[in-house]
Amino acid sequence: MGILKKIIDITINYFNYNIKGEKMKVENISYRVNSRILFDHISFDTSNSGLTLITGKNGAGKSTLLKVLLGIVQPYSGSLISDEKVSYVPDSSDNYFIGLSPNLLFEFLQKQFFIETNLFEERLRELREQFYLNEKLMTQTIQSLSLGEKKKVMLIAAFLLDSDLYVMDEPLSGLDQVSVENLIHLIEQKINLGKHFIIVSHERQEILPTVDQIISL
Repeated sequence: MGILKKIIDITINYFNYNIKGEKMKVENISYRVNSRILFDHISFDTSNSGLTLITGKNGAGKSTLLKVLLGIVQPYSGSLISDEKVSYVPDSSDNYFIGLSPNLLFEFLQKQFFIETNLFEERLRELREQFYLNEKLMTQTIQSLSLGEKKKVMLIAAFLLDSDLYVMDEPLSGLDQVSVENLIHLIEQKINLGKHFIIVSHERQEILPTVDQIISL
């Protein structure tokens, strides 16, 4: 029961799967840590943006901004409107999904979001091939995986859900070159289908698809 509750809590936090489809609109979002302003009066929307890139130095609040956008943490001030289906890829340098294997996580996502079995199995097979996640890794605990392997698990989980908006924190970090190329191709495909991406990245920005807007912190 403890593991099931952990999965449900994590799913609510990291896979915010709503149904109405209103695009994200951010107005004057600010965030403070005690008396320190981390970022101030951030405004943008995704209605005409396939790819929004968030940049800034280490400690500027990029990851925190993503968590504000997802409702994981609350802003100091400002407003946020979004009813899109959202998938989140966290920075896998943190220990997410402690005690769970990729197999358990993926199977739970299928049940939680009512993905038809044949469709789920086809998506999972294709994504595992694209990101080279072998059967041995599928049964290990996620926290025991390498940085790149954790990132692959998070990316596969995100794309399994076929969301409207993908929020990704350093999605290229730790990936091998072939996986990077496959990820870029997947992002391009999704954008061509009308999906939207908000990505934090400080490395290899030049290989990302065309960026429609940049938020600098």
